[in-house]
Amino acid sequence: MEATKIGLYLHIAGGMLGLITGFVNTLNRKGSTFHRNSGKAYVLSMFVATLSGVLLAFLKENQFLFLIGIFSFYLCFSGWRVLNYQSLQPFKAKKIDIVVASITVLFSVFMIFTGIYDIATSKIVINPVLLIFGSGGLFISVADLKKFLQSSQSIPEPLNWLYTHVARMGGSYISAVTAFIVVNITSLPPLILWLGPSLIGTIFITYSIRKLKIQNQ
Repeated sequence: MEATKIGLYLHIAGGMLGLITGFVNTLNRKGSTFHRNSGKAYVLSMFVATLSGVLLAFLKENQFLFLIGIFSFYLCFSGWRVLNYQSLQPFKAKKIDIVVASITVLFSVFMIFTGIYDIATSKIVINPVLLIFGSGGLFISVADLKKFLQSSQSIPEPLNWLYTHVARMGGSYISAVTAFIVVNITSLPPLILWLGPSLIGTIFITYSIRKLKIQNQ
């Protein structure tokens, strides 16, 4: 079996499992054993979907898919890794987090410049997406990198790890839903398909975080 087919099958399997486990995880009680186990299944499936998607992007020479894949990967990776810092006081970042954040900064800048180039060449279908996702990736990764490189004596705000976890994992799930919609729905304008889930998902994420903050006051 050729590499493209293998990558495609892995991408479909990881994506579908991610959609299912991600949805289930939004319904069960946070912090429960079931939530943690289904969360691990979600992270693993998202890694498989994202990394196989990057492989497909290389094999098919699709730069756009590759850049979006990097953005999706960082949301899931950082949302998962933040759980390792919930009990660390003072805060001290691990090297792997610094390296991955630095790489994401570089690719986010490249995504933004690619979007600008597409504007110059009138590729209006995808350049707004690259600009928006690139700017979002740059903002998140720079903020993380700044925090990682600050003094190790800094003490994080209580429960900030929880709110970051919800925001990042929610963002990665939005990416999964967006990919599914873009592939399977062709009757709507591309920008609605690409950006619609982000607008709706952001509302739900904001509501969830505010609810958590009220509960923990």
